[in-house]
Formats: sequence, structure tokens, C-alpha cells
Amino acid sequence: MSIFLYIFIVFSFVISNVFQLFNTISIESQIITSTFFIMLVGIPHGSLDHLLIPNQNTNSKLKFYIFYVGLILLNLLIWKLSLVLGLLLFFFISSYHFGESQLFKFEIKNKLISHISYLFWGASVIFSFFFYNLEELVILSNSYEDTRNLLSNINLNIFSYLYFFSNAITIVLFLIFVTKLNFKITRVISEVFFLFVIHLSSFLFPLLICFTLFFIILHSLPSLVNQYNYFRASNLKFGIKDFIVLMAPYSLLSILFILFISFCSYSNVINYSIPLISIILISVITLPHSFIISKFNETLTK
Repeated sequence: MSIFLYIFIVFSFVISNVFQLFNTISIESQIITSTFFIMLVGIPHGSLDHLLIPNQNTNSKLKFYIFYVGLILLNLLIWKLSLVLGLLLFFFISSYHFGESQLFKFEIKNKLISHISYLFWGASVIFSFFFYNLEELVILSNSYEDTRNLLSNINLNIFSYLYFFSNAITIVLFLIFVTKLNFKITRVISEVFFLFVIHLSSFLFPLLICFTLFFIILHSLPSLVNQYNYFRASNLKFGIKDFIVLMAPYSLLSILFILFISFCSYSNVINYSIPLISIILISVITLPHSFIISKFNETLTK
């Protein structure tokens, strides 16, 4: 069992005891706590994208920023044209990104199987959050007119179908890992246990809590460790303090931008609710970030 899964289980145990002690945790407390930890850990894990592509000269850095900002603008355009299409793209990119971040270490040689595995592993995680917490999803979306209208365009039964379908495909893929790709069965079983723990937390905890636990502990923290080891490999004097200083500028800039946009939404300067604008912002950053991390993970396996 990885150290991150162990931390995840410990935190889940602590939170379950908090629920038993207080019977419930208000949605306001969940939002504040989730936002705090996402800003503390989630945002920094994507703050060094511009440094994760090796051997960049001035020309290649310029191309990087054009590519990165271009994908952000393209995604914003998609959201502007259709909120439903933007949300579907968000689910697709996030599913692939989560799956690739977890399974790249398998070094699957068959590209088709690797891409399908990344997509369906991530989808099985994302739709487990919704499947076990559909009622809460409806309550949260009904709090704002634009999120209520967005959800009204989606048949909620599709979340159940996608949950069962993505999990069934993931199980088949794990069987292929053992029978066709000759992966060690113990390694595959550990991944099955990993997914089981995520599903169990989705069943036990509200939507915001189970997502935040996964995103912070099982996704962002491992990525931060990989990035730290990457920089330390080329400079043995590179320490935690150096890593924090390196992350600080873009992390603080991102947080200030989010606070500014949230204020504009709260003041009705922007005609989107804070939850919807938050989803859009996360979506537009996830698209280019997933491309960079995919390239970065390739360097880790070489």
C-alpha cells in the first residue's frame, strides 16, 4: 500500500469520527474546508507546468506559453458556446488526466490500451463521486440558477450508467493487464484495492469531502512529490524550502485571480455563479495542465 493511500485512509478515519461526533458537517463548512485545502495543495501542484518540460530555450518557452494560453482560450470559447459541451469536455479531460497520473507507472506499451485504461480508470473515479451522492449534487446545483439550468439539461440517470460502464471496462482492463500484458497479479490487486477505497469514501462521505480527499491526497500530493524529486535529481541541494519558493509566485497569482473572479461573480460583475465559474476555471486550467503532466510523466518512466 502506498504512503498516499495510507494517508488517505487515516484522514478518512478521522473525518468519519468527526461525523459521528457532530452528526453532520454543514455545507458551508465543507465548502470553506475544501476550498482551503485545494488552494493549499491542489493549486500548487499545477503551478510549475512551465518548468516541467526539459531543455527549454527562449523560443521553446514562447511556444509553450502560446500553446498553454491557446488551450485555455479555446476551452473558454467552448464553455461560451455551450455549457453542456464544456462540462462534457471537462469530464473527459479530467478522467484521462486522473487515470494517466495513476497508471502511467505501469508503462503500458500498447498505446491504445494505455489511453483507454487512463480514460476509464479516471471515469470510474469521477462518476463514483456522483453515483453515491446524486441527491447532494442536485441540492448543490439548485442553489444557483445557472447551475440548476445546466444540470436540467442532463439526464441524471446517465451518471449511473457511466458509473457501471466505466467500472466494468476498468475491471476488464485489469484482467487484460494480468492475462495479456503479464503484469504481476499483486500489482493489479493493489490497484483494485486503491479503487475500492475511493469508492468506499464516495459512499461514506458527501460529494465535496470525498472529491477533496481524492484530489488532494491521491492526486495532487503524489504529483508534487514527483515534481520535487524531478528538481532534486538535477540539484541535490534542492530542498523543500526551495520547492515552496519555486511554487509560490504562480500559486499566489492563481489564488489572487480566483479570489478576484469570485468577487466579480459575487458583485454580479460577471453573470456566472461562484460554483459555475469555479468549474469553468478548473476546466480551462486542467486542459493544458493534463498535456504537460503527460509529457512530464513520460520523462519519469525513461
